[in-house]
Amino acid sequence: MSTLSENPFVGRRPGRRWASHGAKALCVLATAMALAGLLVVLGYIGVKGMAYLTPAFFTHLPLQTPEGMRNCIIGTAILVGLAGLVGVPVGMLCGIFLAEYAPRRPLAQMVQLTMDVLAGTPTIILGIIAWQLVVVPQQHQSGWSAALALAFIMVPIVARATEEMLRLVPQPHREASLGLGASKAQTLFRVILPAAQAGIATGIMLAVARVAGETAPLLFTALGNDQAVYDPNGPYPSLTLKIWQYSQSAEPDWRHQAWVAVLVLVTLVLLFSAAVRFAVRGRQPRRS
Repeated sequence: MSTLSENPFVGRRPGRRWASHGAKALCVLATAMALAGLLVVLGYIGVKGMAYLTPAFFTHLPLQTPEGMRNCIIGTAILVGLAGLVGVPVGMLCGIFLAEYAPRRPLAQMVQLTMDVLAGTPTIILGIIAWQLVVVPQQHQSGWSAALALAFIMVPIVARATEEMLRLVPQPHREASLGLGASKAQTLFRVILPAAQAGIATGIMLAVARVAGETAPLLFTALGNDQAVYDPNGPYPSLTLKIWQYSQSAEPDWRHQAWVAVLVLVTLVLLFSAAVRFAVRGRQPRRS
């Protein structure tokens, strides 16, 4: 048996240690730069928004005095919820199909290509597609068309997260379940999905955060509404639409309202992300 001193990799390459330390330092530096950029953005938004944040922003409508965006906050939450009702199940089913049922079939390659194309398509084009599918037949903008456009954005994000997290579940888990007499479906729902639920929840969180900040698809679909109307059959209010509208105005009060809306939107996304992280903390699947 060879001893430590006989190991050819010990003491022969001292530069490897320095290379390892250098790589670690670069990783730490890159992380610090990313965090610094995030803090600068959040700090700037906080300074610009907090100066004009009042309770009326959460209780009043845009046409009232003082102005508020109660309808836009509720409208954004409803739009994201409607999009999630379509995008999350479809995305999860696509991810399950790719990871568990057709990993090497030609159909799986077609589904993967479709997900990649959806993920790389500009969101404004997805908005045009939803406009053509829903708005043109209805002959008016609506919350349904906006939710469909946002669902198109959510599907590839959720599908990719589901596929990757299911592939992280160790293969012996599947073999043990099947060996005990469980069916493929029972193994999926009782073993594989529970083991990957933390990562899937994180993917859903990323999809929600992505669509909550989208504006371009809503220009063709939701259109916007200054009234407290939440019927998806008509023009629908949204925070991002109101931010886009107010940010282009020459009226100082409207620009101030836009900064407050940005602050509220970012805060809501951060709170949602933190809540999901806390709920799934310590339950991430590990590689075998």
